[in-house]
Amino acid sequence: MRTLLVTLLLLLAVSCSSQPSRNQLTVAVISGAEGEALKQAARDYEAKTGTHIEIAQFPYANLFEKELIDLKSHTGAYDLIMLDDPWFPRFANENVLTELTPLMQKRGQSGPDPDFVEASLNVCRHPFQTGALYALPYVGNSQLFFYRKDLFEKYSLKPPATWDDVLAAVKTIHEKETAGANGAKVYGYVMRAAQGNAAVADFMPIFWAFGGEMFDASGKPAVNSPEGIAALQFMLELGKYSPPGYASFNADEVAAHLLQGTAAMSINWPVWISPFSDPSRSKVVGRMGFTTLPGAKKPGQAEIGNWLIAIPRYSKNAEAAMDFLLWATAPEQMKVSTRRGNPPTRRSLFTDAELVAKNPAYPAQLRSLESSRPRPRTPYWNEIENAFGIFLSKANSGELSAAEAMNQANAEIEKILQRAK
Repeated sequence: MRTLLVTLLLLLAVSCSSQPSRNQLTVAVISGAEGEALKQAARDYEAKTGTHIEIAQFPYANLFEKELIDLKSHTGAYDLIMLDDPWFPRFANENVLTELTPLMQKRGQSGPDPDFVEASLNVCRHPFQTGALYALPYVGNSQLFFYRKDLFEKYSLKPPATWDDVLAAVKTIHEKETAGANGAKVYGYVMRAAQGNAAVADFMPIFWAFGGEMFDASGKPAVNSPEGIAALQFMLELGKYSPPGYASFNADEVAAHLLQGTAAMSINWPVWISPFSDPSRSKVVGRMGFTTLPGAKKPGQAEIGNWLIAIPRYSKNAEAAMDFLLWATAPEQMKVSTRRGNPPTRRSLFTDAELVAKNPAYPAQLRSLESSRPRPRTPYWNEIENAFGIFLSKANSGELSAAEAMNQANAEIEKILQRAK
């Protein structure tokens, strides 16, 4: 009898240990400001509810692979994951995410709060814009155009509405702000043109404004269209007024030139706004302006770069994960996140008087986000972006002409799609 009782207790212990616990969640987050805000939210939630949240933190270069391998192997190691929005089509295509609307309906909600910016919700749906909801937007990044407003005022220039305006201002400032034999004291422009994501991110707003499209109506690569080649030629023209070595620049080099006052204009992300107000880092405190992306043949559109939160399909704690997700993305908690450095994805927070007073670029950020455009919604974007960025960088370094770079990029993108078949 005693042996039987011990056996039953052991079986019960094993059974209980295999059951999901509503008192513990594991969240995969990105290293850096975006992930730090979610980590702090997790600590706040733990104190409020008693639910322990384990944080698995990875640098950007590793997060995608770590998450995808786990989700495809069905281990259920993560209950929630942070996703960069261009990764979303791959995860959705692999069918490894939990549809959120049924979980919302169980909680009396018909769908996501309409306060979310529509462009941010669109990148959480599969198919894009019209399909089922598989994530909620947490960090409302979209590109802005940074410019030295003091120099624009000095030379009676208006904030640029078109890329032609940008080039004219670049030439004026580059010529006027020259320090004799030492070269340009203030370069007219600075950009990221390092291979991969860096070059592509700075190129896409120019590409779209000139009328370029990654794919034609039938889905075939079309980057080497006349519009695409013209866009790259324009990027190379801007490069003539950028600091030496810009073809290898990434975000840190661009930010350094802007913060030190050695470059006047750039495309950049909201995370770099606050350092301009820090005298210990910036030589241009109070002198930087922010506006939406310029247009050309078509209206200007920023590249959206939202961070999303999703629940893996094989999470062992989907219900508890949904409770945390709704809490973390609610207006009150997202406002706390904005104070920790993350731009919101809710319209009400972009117009909140307290937040606007501390973040005067918010009106421009909201306009940028509302009119923003995602990178092509293809599950092969990571590979395409890497290949495309190599040829863009080679053009900027002088190895290839604009036409050669776009023709070779088009051929490589076609190979990637053929291999995928």
